[in-house]
Amino acid sequence: MKITRWLAVVAAAALVAACGGDDGDGEGEDATADEWPEEITLVFTPSSEQQQLVDDAEPLAEMLEERIEIDVEPHVATDYAGVIVALEAGQAGVAGGLGPQQMVQAESQADAELILQSERFGDVEYVTQWFTNDPDTYCDDEPVDVDGYLFCNGVDEAEVAADGPIAEDAITKVAGTEMAFVDQGSASGHLVPSLQLFEADIDPQEGVEPVFAGGHDNSVLAVYRGDAEVGVSYNDAREDVADQAEDVGQEVVVFAWSPPIPNDGFAVASDLPEDLKDAISEALMDIASTPDGQELLNELYNIDDLVPVDSEAYDPIRTLVSELGELLED
Repeated sequence: MKITRWLAVVAAAALVAACGGDDGDGEGEDATADEWPEEITLVFTPSSEQQQLVDDAEPLAEMLEERIEIDVEPHVATDYAGVIVALEAGQAGVAGGLGPQQMVQAESQADAELILQSERFGDVEYVTQWFTNDPDTYCDDEPVDVDGYLFCNGVDEAEVAADGPIAEDAITKVAGTEMAFVDQGSASGHLVPSLQLFEADIDPQEGVEPVFAGGHDNSVLAVYRGDAEVGVSYNDAREDVADQAEDVGQEVVVFAWSPPIPNDGFAVASDLPEDLKDAISEALMDIASTPDGQELLNELYNIDDLVPVDSEAYDPIRTLVSELGELLED
């Protein structure tokens, strides 16, 4: 399935996500607070600088702890796969900052339940942004400065994720270059751009020299420092490293966008009591509705709000995972 064909599918899935899922069949409704565990672990995805995540994880755990009245132990995984392993092994009761591919893996591999989806700028979708330190090669026009950050090929005119894809033709120029990915478990940092490379007749394993940076911020920094000529991340991860590299918006130029991707979210272990799952979901949404909670979630993952989500919101990702697997096997 051509990647641009799932624009409408993603849009429909986003509508499902915005409306939220149903309440299930009531299984486990007899569970009471007396059956709740004394402590749960809240594990986070290391999508950006780990120490900052550790610093921000503790106060979010405390906010959740105050609301559900059981101990919450925060933990930042070392990589994307570690979050899924923690859920699967029963070492985590809640997982946050799960990218869309992780949300799918959490459900299929760890039997977790998807509960919430992140909202940014009123949207439950985002994109892969393609960026470079060599605009002369990848830009067909003069880069445009938007609030201190350079864009070219019309990306500066985009307003929402649904405006993607943009300038996919420029991706054909990536062949043979060092390219910074995020992590193999990242949708915007690996899955989607890999499929875009295939569509450009470039094998993402053999047709470029892949560098896995380990985080969206590190992918940007790899291009900024010249460790790679091209990189990918969520939009706009350049802002996350502006404190480390003040001129990153001028030195790293965004030249293309992917089609829209469903946002990241939160999941809970399926073996938790049903009323505890509900309490966790309600507590996290309540946190997101407070000024302190909004500030903290924004620091963690640039989250503006949290909304209920249905598993079907991630059907486009399931399709893309299957398609990428088939392409890599050929």
